[in-house]
Amino acid sequence: MRVITLNKDQATEVSNLDSAFLAPLAETTPVTHKSYHELSDRPVVEADALAQLHANIEMLTDLSGRLSFLMREVRYLMKV
Repeated sequence: MRVITLNKDQATEVSNLDSAFLAPLAETTPVTHKSYHELSDRPVVEADALAQLHANIEMLTDLSGRLSFLMREVRYLMKV
């Protein structure tokens, strides 16, 4: 985040506040996310946010492949 102070008499002053806000975050533990799965054996699952992101990307890749296969089959059936 940058704070820009404009003054007609003085030069433009830019101060970088990123380090002030991000320093406390760097000292904390990794971000975890709790999710609720109603039909699961363990209904509340706590997982690392980065691990959850990778799992979601893999699931989206799998679903995209399945959808593209289904669309190919529908196109084939429409031609017949």
